[in-house]
Amino acid sequence: MSILRKRVSLAGGIAAAILSAMAGCAKDSSVDTSGIEKEYLEAWIGANHPGVSASGRGVYIIGDEPGSGAELTSGDSYLFIEYTSTDLEGNVSSTTSKKLSQQVGSYNPTNYYGDYIIINDETYTQLGIMDLLDGMRIGGKRVGVVPGWLNVTLNEYESKATGSNTIYSITLKDKTSDITAWEIDTLSRYAAIHMPGIDSTMFGYYCKTQKEPTSPDTFSADTTFYINYTGRILGGQVFDTTVEDTAKVYGFYSPTKTYSPIKVTPSSDGDYTKTTIGATSSSEGSTVVDGFAFCLSKLRPFEKVTCAFYSGLGYGYSGSGSAIPKFTPIVFDIEVVEEPSDE
Repeated sequence: MSILRKRVSLAGGIAAAILSAMAGCAKDSSVDTSGIEKEYLEAWIGANHPGVSASGRGVYIIGDEPGSGAELTSGDSYLFIEYTSTDLEGNVSSTTSKKLSQQVGSYNPTNYYGDYIIINDETYTQLGIMDLLDGMRIGGKRVGVVPGWLNVTLNEYESKATGSNTIYSITLKDKTSDITAWEIDTLSRYAAIHMPGIDSTMFGYYCKTQKEPTSPDTFSADTTFYINYTGRILGGQVFDTTVEDTAKVYGFYSPTKTYSPIKVTPSSDGDYTKTTIGATSSSEGSTVVDGFAFCLSKLRPFEKVTCAFYSGLGYGYSGSGSAIPKFTPIVFDIEVVEEPSDE
């Protein structure tokens, strides 16, 4: 995981992220809506869940615990869920549960575990998932079998694409019609607790000085400097660091990675979004996400800060890998340090 800039379009990024994270990895990866695979699924249902009939466009609901909260509506654009997906033999292919991941041996300390955000629109979310969620209330849990031909988005369904027969266990945790407002509210509540007395100086951005600088002046455009940093999500899970001991504490130390202060090169034209890090003799370095770059542009000699910002200044609609989910505010502890002696 890194802080390097990542830009993915709304439609393509979300669709790809949802499909890769939630699509099951069953053995019957090619499913026909009218062939032997459909007959096999019907026979499996009959043997394992007799009396259960298909609903919606063809999903089989095999468990339903109604919630006591508000019912979903078409205006609820973003849904917060917990889920586990398995193949028909019960092999877990994906889960948001840390405990279950540990039990099945797939736990990774850099992966995110917790509420997962999906879009309440079949253009971005599989048709079968939409059918399973239909009529649910907040707090409800539903288990259902999604046929492979419904384990795809609308465009894929219309092009006759297929996925895998998958059992989903989904708990509906929350919903919102405005994800940006939800993020800003979440971030402001975080700042009130962890950064008291600090106001947002830019929309969706907070910064608190943890150690005073040795000079009141920021770095000029022609001055490189070095930092150590640690990045985490608001829940505290660390996803990246330049500090070896921190990597070891959080369980993702890699002996092949060099843990050392990293060089920062401000943009020569004063555009903070062009700030680069990690420059070497053969490279001009890499740009970083806007919130991190803005924080770097405000640093002063030997200052230590904590900056927090919403996903619009970070990884936005796509998230980053398995560590940073979509629509996730992130936090960085950054300290300006001496240039490493071996540089």
